[in-house]
Amino acid sequence: MLDIRRKIMVAVDGSAVSDKAVYEAVWLAGNQRSNLKNELIAVFVKTDRMRDYDDLFVRGIPAGEIDDRWEKIIENAFFVVRKLAAEKDIVLETIVVEGEPASTIVGLAHNHDVDLLVIGSTGKGAVKRAFLGSVSAEVIEHAGCGVYVVRA
Repeated sequence: MLDIRRKIMVAVDGSAVSDKAVYEAVWLAGNQRSNLKNELIAVFVKTDRMRDYDDLFVRGIPAGEIDDRWEKIIENAFFVVRKLAAEKDIVLETIVVEGEPASTIVGLAHNHDVDLLVIGSTGKGAVKRAFLGSVSAEVIEHAGCGVYVVRA
C-alpha cells in the first residue's frame, strides 16, 4: 500500500448543507489506511453581506458591534468541523478570508496544493444558476483539483 497524504479542503458557512459537506470531508480525511495522516483545511469566506447569516445564526448572536457579530458567525461556522475533526483525531487548519466565495475558494485550493475540495450545493436548478450564479458550479468549473459536491 502506498503511503500517500492528501490535502482535503472543505468550504464552511454554517448552513445545513455546509455541515453535510463537513461530515463527508472528515470521513474522507479519517479513512486513510497509511501511516501518514491526511490534512484537513476548513475555509470560511467572509463576504460583505452579513445579513446572509442572520437566518442561520439568529440564536445567540447579539445585535451590536459588527466585529463581535462576525466573530460569533465564524465561531458557529467552524463548530461542526472542529468537533468532528477532534473526535476523529484529524489535524485541522482553519482559514478565514474575505472575498467573493467561488474565486476565493478556488484560489485557496490552488495556493495550498489541495488534492480534493469538498463543497456543499443547495441544488439550485439551471435557470436559477444562470441568473444568480452558484458557488459550487463556479468552483467545479475553475478548480484545478478534484471537487466533491455534497447535495442538500
